[in-house]
Amino acid sequence: MNSTDLSAAVAGALAKAGGDTVFGLPGGGNNLDLIAATEAVGMRFVLTHAETAAAIMASVYGDVSGRPTACVVTRGPGAASAVNGVANAMLDRQQLLMVTDVVSSADRRRVAHQRIDQRALYTPVVKWSATVGKGDTTGAVDHAIATAATYPRGPVHLDFDPTAESTPPPPRPSRPRPDPAAVARMPELVAAASRPVVLIGVGARDLAPQVRSLLAGSSAPVLMTYRAKGVVPDAWPCAAGLLSGATTEAPVLDAADLIVMIGVDSVELIPNAWPYPAPVVSLASWADTSTYFQRKLEVVGDLGELVTELAGHWPATAWEIDAGNRYRDAEAARLIAGPSATNGLAPQVVVQRTRAIAPAGTVATVDAGAHMLPVLSLWATAEVDEVLISSGLATMGYAVPAAIAAALARPDRRVVCFVGDGGLGMTLAELETMRRLGLPITIVVFNDSRLSLVAVKAKPERDGGDNATAYTETNFAAVASGYGLAATRVSTPHELDVAVRASFKRTGPTLLDVRVDPTVYAHVLEVIRGRRDALED
Repeated sequence: MNSTDLSAAVAGALAKAGGDTVFGLPGGGNNLDLIAATEAVGMRFVLTHAETAAAIMASVYGDVSGRPTACVVTRGPGAASAVNGVANAMLDRQQLLMVTDVVSSADRRRVAHQRIDQRALYTPVVKWSATVGKGDTTGAVDHAIATAATYPRGPVHLDFDPTAESTPPPPRPSRPRPDPAAVARMPELVAAASRPVVLIGVGARDLAPQVRSLLAGSSAPVLMTYRAKGVVPDAWPCAAGLLSGATTEAPVLDAADLIVMIGVDSVELIPNAWPYPAPVVSLASWADTSTYFQRKLEVVGDLGELVTELAGHWPATAWEIDAGNRYRDAEAARLIAGPSATNGLAPQVVVQRTRAIAPAGTVATVDAGAHMLPVLSLWATAEVDEVLISSGLATMGYAVPAAIAAALARPDRRVVCFVGDGGLGMTLAELETMRRLGLPITIVVFNDSRLSLVAVKAKPERDGGDNATAYTETNFAAVASGYGLAATRVSTPHELDVAVRASFKRTGPTLLDVRVDPTVYAHVLEVIRGRRDALED
């Protein structure tokens, strides 16, 4: 099979499955044939500047749109560079088809240049790594797409080699069926509870209608992981805030006499100890092999059916109707009431004022770093995917490519990208991508010239001091202007308000270089995660 025919077969299978967008950075040859083939069947190709960013864009686009989405990169350095984005998709349970060019089997004895074992490289961070080539090409691609979309969702890797035989697909695993004895025990445990607390995780993202039906009118407090934020609207009186494994949720969980988990995966939580005495009932679409939680009962099966079954036994509770909101608002008040900023804006102020101005339904993308803590706590949401963050891998360099993907997947929404100076430094070139596509994105840079989360946790006498965490001051507004974005520097609340409002009136991207006071982060971490010497990454 030649490259053109193989490309047409791969593109046709992807389009037939509903794919409409491909991201990537080509290296020539087979890559260009595949890109041409995807465009020939009506798909859009988005050219990026870096392979990791391309993989993040593709996985976020697929997650938000629900469509199978591919990332195309070249062999060797291209394949190696994309691994971080693929690992992010794996740990965030996001579907992704990663297609890499490869030194062909016909040339392998002759060519050592750029030749690495790409399937071995990807195997630890994908659900399936295979070769697509001669033989049953469509079968291999169809299996890859189906595998990526099967719970728990995740990435699949395909080496593109027209001279090799396609890897035969393995048997598809059967859907897990719940243990009837476990299902029968669930009503007994639930009926005995008077103060249940509900925890919602990544596995429930597709089940907002069922979960809302279960909890509508219930006074049981609800905590949601970062990836599940919006399954229950923050405006509901039962919404108690975030579940992250930190200490901020302790008042709610300490008061529970039963903890009911719906789709919670321990990959989402920081690795603090689980100290809560209430028994745990876990309902999930896939088994969690971690021993993080000591579960009294775990039921694995069709989560929608399990939630419906649970609704038939849900108890009246002893909680006051707004108990969830009161817990959450008390924690938010503690977060906001920190020390006053003296050199720039407090990060909490930046989030609060931006949220107050942003239209309803605005999507926020959030990079890893100290700024993510006030963003996640203070950015109110009404639906799933109104906050996007790297949760399982918690990688920096996520928010900018995620913002591009979100703006393409949700063209009717505004997007705000919250990023630190460290994360922006990793993805600066994608500002050109954003500008080229004319996307309505407001980038809010928390600029304090340092890795603030690392700096707050560091012990200067042991951990290198400023040499390990401080950067030279950078004028990101000037850099963004060079890429053609509207950009301005911000250092006061009034300047922030004016700049945010102006950005929402533009059709293209805007960057706000916000000078923040990093000394405030010590208070933020104390409120959310507890004592500094007990903090985990």
